Formats: sequence, C-alpha cells, structure tokens
Amino acid sequence: MNKHWDQTTDEAEPQVPVSAPVETSASAAPSTSDKSTADSLHFLELVNLLRRRKRLILTIALCGAMLVFTVGLLKPPKYTAAAQIAVDLPSSSAQGAAAPKDEGSVETHVTVLLSRDNLQHVVDNLQDDPQFHTAAPATQRIETERAADREPRHATSARWLPGPSELAHRLRIWVGGVSSGEPTLNVDELKRHLRIDQEGRSRVIAVSYTSTDPDAARTIANRIAELYVGGQSEKKRAYASNELIRLDSRIAEMKTELEQSSAAVQAFMRQRIDAAKKTGTTRESDQHLQELERQAMAKGQLYRALLRRQQDIRDLQERITSGAYILSLAATPERPSSPNPFLFIFPTLVVLLVCGSLLAVILERLDRGLRSESEVSAALGVSCIGLVPQVAKPNGTRRLHQYLVSDPMAAYAEAMRSIVATRQLLFPFNPSKVILITSSLPAEGKTTMAVSLSVSLTLLGQRVLLIDLDFKNPSILRELGGKAEQGLLDVLLKNHMLADVIQSIPELGLDYLPMSRNTFDPRILFDGNRMQNLLRQLRRSYDYVIIDSPPVLASAETRLLAAMADENLFVVKWGSTPRELAQNALNLLRRPNRHSAQQLRHVSALISQVDLKQHSYYGYGDAGEYFSNYGSYYYSAPDRERPAIAFSSSYAPIFANGSAGTNGRMAAAFAWLRSRGAGLNLALLRRYRRAIFRIRLLRLRISTSLTNAWSRLGGRHSKPAAGANSCERSSIEVSQ
Repeated sequence: MNKHWDQTTDEAEPQVPVSAPVETSASAAPSTSDKSTADSLHFLELVNLLRRRKRLILTIALCGAMLVFTVGLLKPPKYTAAAQIAVDLPSSSAQGAAAPKDEGSVETHVTVLLSRDNLQHVVDNLQDDPQFHTAAPATQRIETERAADREPRHATSARWLPGPSELAHRLRIWVGGVSSGEPTLNVDELKRHLRIDQEGRSRVIAVSYTSTDPDAARTIANRIAELYVGGQSEKKRAYASNELIRLDSRIAEMKTELEQSSAAVQAFMRQRIDAAKKTGTTRESDQHLQELERQAMAKGQLYRALLRRQQDIRDLQERITSGAYILSLAATPERPSSPNPFLFIFPTLVVLLVCGSLLAVILERLDRGLRSESEVSAALGVSCIGLVPQVAKPNGTRRLHQYLVSDPMAAYAEAMRSIVATRQLLFPFNPSKVILITSSLPAEGKTTMAVSLSVSLTLLGQRVLLIDLDFKNPSILRELGGKAEQGLLDVLLKNHMLADVIQSIPELGLDYLPMSRNTFDPRILFDGNRMQNLLRQLRRSYDYVIIDSPPVLASAETRLLAAMADENLFVVKWGSTPRELAQNALNLLRRPNRHSAQQLRHVSALISQVDLKQHSYYGYGDAGEYFSNYGSYYYSAPDRERPAIAFSSSYAPIFANGSAGTNGRMAAAFAWLRSRGAGLNLALLRRYRRAIFRIRLLRLRISTSLTNAWSRLGGRHSKPAAGANSCERSSIEVSQ
C-alpha cells in the first residue's frame, strides 16, 4: 500500500522541465537543513545507544571504581619522613688543603648521598637494629655467592635446563619479598624509597624516605642524614691525619737533604780555601760554590714550607668541619603521604564511563539481532505482522496466554489482538485455515505464540485446534496442562479416533492435539498422505488449525509441514536471533519440495519477547514504543476496574457480526444473557462453553465414524464428498 501511495503521489506532482533554471541559493538551503537534520539524527542515535547500554556502562564504571577503591584500601598507606641538611659555604681559610675542591658543591653532596657505598654504609649500620630486616652485608653475600659457585653441580643431560634449586633461586629473585610478608631492607630497597632533592636554589638538601611504618621512615631518614654528616667529618679528619703523616715523612727526608747540602757547601768551602793557598781561586770553583749554596738555600726554603704546612694542618685539625650540618631532623609523620583512595573514585568513574561508552558502541556495531518490524522486513523479505512484548511471570506459574483472559487490556493481549487483526487484513477473502508457527532456533517463543494465537482466535468465537508437531521437544502439554495418555502418533500410526485423542480446555473452548514423547523417526509421518489426509479432515471440522512445528534449523521435517500449511508464521526473538540465521532458516523454508513445486506464498514474521523498556530507547516509533510509553493508558484512573474476564462488552460488536453457526449462536447466547440481566457470570459462561464443547466433540465423532465406515465399504471416489456433506449436515443438525 505504501509503495502504491508513493507512486500515486509521484504521478500527481507536476513535472518540472529539464531546461528550467535552478537557483544556487535555493538549492543550497535544503542541503544545509538536510545536513543539520542528519547531524541531529546521529546525535539522537548516539543518545539512544547510550540509553540502551546504560546498564553495561554504569556497571563497568561502578565496578571499576569500587575495584580501584578496594585496591586502594587493601594497599597499606605509606608515610614519608624528611630530614634537612645544610651545606656550608666553601672558604679558603677554613678548608685549606684538608678537603677536595668540589666538595662544597650542593650537587656533589646529592650525588654522594645517593652513591651505593653510602647507602650500603647505611644498610650495614641498620643491621643491628631489630626494627629492620636487613640483608647480609655485601662482603658476606659476595663470599656466599663465591662459595655457591665453587660447589660442584650435578651433571645433567641438558646443561641449559635449570634444576629445582636454580628455579627456586630465580623465583626468589623475581618475587622478592612478596612471600616473606615484609620486604628485606637492602641497598636496592633503600634506594627505591629514598628521595634526595635540593630545595630550590638554596644550600639545603632534603632527605626523604617513604615506608609503610611511620617510625621506620623517620628512623631511616635521620640515620641517613646523621651518618652522612658524621661521615664527612671523619673523612676530613682522616684526610688531615694522612696528610700529616705524609708531611712528617717528607720533612724528615727534606731535613736530611738540607743537612747534606749544608755539609757539602762547608766541605767545598774548606777545599777552596786550601786550594787558594796553593794555587789561588779560579772561576770554576766560584761557580761550583754558588751552585751548592743555591741548592742548599732551596732545600732550606722547601723545608721551612713543609714545616709551616705541617703546623697549619695541625691547627685546622682542631677546628675541622664536615662542610654540612643537620638543619632539622625528621619527625614521625602523622598523615600518610600516599594518595587517598577516595580521590581515585571520580577520575576512575570518568575514565571508565568513557571506556564503557566505547565498548557499548563496539557491541552495538557487532550486534546482529533483529528488533523492529522494518529490520525484519528488510532482512527477511517478508512482512512483519507485529511485536509481542515480554511479560514477567510473577509467581513463575502463570502462563502468558492467561493474560488474554485475566488481563485483556494488557500490552500482551493488545499485541495478540493486533496480530489477529493484521492477519484479517492480509487475508480478507480467503482466510488461512492451517497456520504453521515455527522459528529458526529453539527457545524463541514459538510455542507460546502458538498457544496465545489459538486462545486469541478462540476468544473471537472461532473453532481452533492446536496441534503439537514439535517432535523433539513437545511443549503444548507443559503450556496448557494435561495428560499425555494419547497423542498425534496414536492417530497417525495406530489409527485411533481423533475424538478420543483430542483434548480440550472448556474454560477457553480450545481443542488441542498433544504429542507424546516417543523415540521414533519423524519421516514415517510423511510417508504417503497420512499428514495431508489428517489436515484435510481437520479443515472441515475447525475454523483454524494451528501447528506448533520444530525449529527450521533443528528439524528437516519443518519444511515438509510448511508446504502443507496455508500460512507460515516465522517467529523471531527480539534482539537475540541473528539475522544471518533467520535468513538461512527462511531460505530453507522457501525451498521447493515434493509437496509444493513453488516457493511458499504466505509467509509472515513476528517478533517475540520484546523488551519494551529497551525497545523504546531505539526510537523506532512503532507499537513497541507505544506499549512502553502508554502501557497504563486503559488503567490510568484509580476508579477504573479491570474486567474480570476477556468477554467484556467491548467484544459485543465482534460477536454480533459473527457468521452463522457457532459465532452466531455465541452472540445470541450473550445477547440472551444480557437481556436476562445476568451479565457475564463466569460460572454460567463456563457451563455454556462446556455444552458447546460437548456438541463439537459429538459432531467430530459422528463425522469420523461415517468417514471410516465409508472407507471400509470401499466406495468410489465420487461418493466421499456426498458422505462428507451428509456428515457435515448431520453434525450441524446435532449441534443445533
């Protein structure tokens, strides 16, 4: 109809000549509006997507935030204690030669504090403190490792394969102190938690140590500062002592050399005097004397310089300093320095909300389920006649078809009435009598749809027979309740009477033919014309025969049943049935077979178990959104009462317009009840329905008996029709 309407509208519009001028501004305006409309649609789709997946997004965000908060609580808090060291300004008068030239630099002090030798000195000093678990000294560890290397190793076939002891050693290396409960204090552990910084551009150095024990943090920070300052003084005193020892040795040597030089000068002068008496002085002797005097004078100056240096060092040794002093000792921290776990909640929520939204978009793109009538029609190529909402069972015992009677204005009942009305519009002149209901996979709601459709047609006064042909998982008895003493197999294989096998629910006026659970090959039911003859016989006795068949992909016999039916109703579970599976199942259903040389003509689909709340978030604008947003329309006022049964006065036009026969008799009965003022008494209505059921049962028995009698007599092919007509007339007379 929509296609025809579009064609008619297009034909009614005036044709624009091709040569007509087109203004640029006029054409630009619609494109801008279309772009804004598309942007708004994309934004609405994104909003609806987030609304649909809000449970997933919030679950990820809340669980992640709680996990981070729990980890933060389980992780012990850490405390940081800081001591301060001040560096003295270097002075030439104070330092002299007793200290290195670069020791006055603050960066040098920072580097020395972080050196491994200095940290090892701290660890060795803390070894005797019972508060700390320190590792063995470096020398002891080295000796232990060397002794282990000297031990003979067991010969193995593969030298690269480590033994148990080697594996345990590697495990201890990587795991560390995790298994011991408390970490062992060593140089690496100390350096990992130690922080030494220069405060700004000042001469103050901050020594900070972080630990889970505030007292331990204070002790280690103070110990590092104290040992460093004290160690610097000791180093300078040791340097001065070594320098004095060297000077003493050098002075002694220089004194000996000076004495030797002085003696040489005196001896040469005596020799020169003696030589002058004999031969007189010469130029060479004068030069040699001057050389000896210069050497003696130089050695005397060096000797006096060494003496002055020795005296200076002795004076400085009395007032030697370390070049740094402790400005302040660390105090026991009262508040932890580790971040508060509560501060991680909000950032974690923000990050996980974004991650959850991205995951929701990815899942939405990967989702292959069918959710709307347009999606089903586009994917399967058949018309979708309705959406059936999902109904929660309060006590777990209430069946969905009972809503049609107890709550006729509920969304579920309204959906079933809409499906029945849509079928009447699709087949107004040639209604289908045999309706097969199937699905692609199990657990998609086909049995529930079959029972609900049967009850809906029965409430309209139609004679309906529900047949359970699900060979692998018969469910009609479980849905309606009854005894599986006899079933369809007894009729087809054991030639039992239909009247003895068909069961009924007098309260609903519904007949059903159950399937007993037996292990057999379903193909034997389709050998010959057994099934076709049975359906042909049931067409004469009922207005509608509804078949609950196996799923298409789970049973090959469904295709044979579909070819025998007048109409095939394909059930798609909302958001669960993948479109590829539904397409494959429908293609299998449409393939020709020996019962039907052509493809199936009357195939329609419906969507079951629709989550109305989630469906409204998609913004399809169909009946599902109406059910979700306006489900309480009929019962919004407090003074309105729900009808006790489904046969309220709203069904009077349906019964009044009923055809002759059962529909007319039921309409007349209702009119008689209203004229008598009895209203719609439930007990009286049940009594009337039981009477109608007995008449139908008697009619079916007479028809079956006459048919069997004629088949035993072996009459011609032209007479069964007359026999059937006489049977029909007899059954009508009996029913009247």
